[in-house]
Amino acid sequence: MSGPYPTDTYSGSFNFRVTVSGINDPFDGFTKCSGIVWETEAWTHNHGMMAGDTDRELPGRNTFSELVLERVYAGFDDFMSWRQRIVSGQQDRRNVSVEVMRQDMSVVKRWELLGAWPSSYESPDLSAMGSDGAMERFELTYETLIEL
Repeated sequence: MSGPYPTDTYSGSFNFRVTVSGINDPFDGFTKCSGIVWETEAWTHNHGMMAGDTDRELPGRNTFSELVLERVYAGFDDFMSWRQRIVSGQQDRRNVSVEVMRQDMSVVKRWELLGAWPSSYESPDLSAMGSDGAMERFELTYETLIEL
């Protein structure tokens, strides 16, 4: 029986989904997604009518850090094709959604990253001494985000 217990609304960091517009590849299941960092610069302002040497801090420009995604290497797919288009100089910006979900797969939080493009790619580290999956890493740069 479901009740108002803390575990009913628990959202584990393991339960997330990343969706890229135009990519419906079955191999795009990411195993890791960095946190979204959204900062607002502080502008120092000194008004001539203010008494003393007091500066005011005003909100300025918003900046966003890159979103880092990791997944098990699956060879060449739609995501790598997108990266190749960027490398060849084509403008191919897409919207990316990051969703945090509960155990029942209902969405708790969603961020929509607008105008995203893969700005960096890192191939898997390889080692004959281990049995870990070969993990590749992408960094997405984006223009802005909407918090839903």
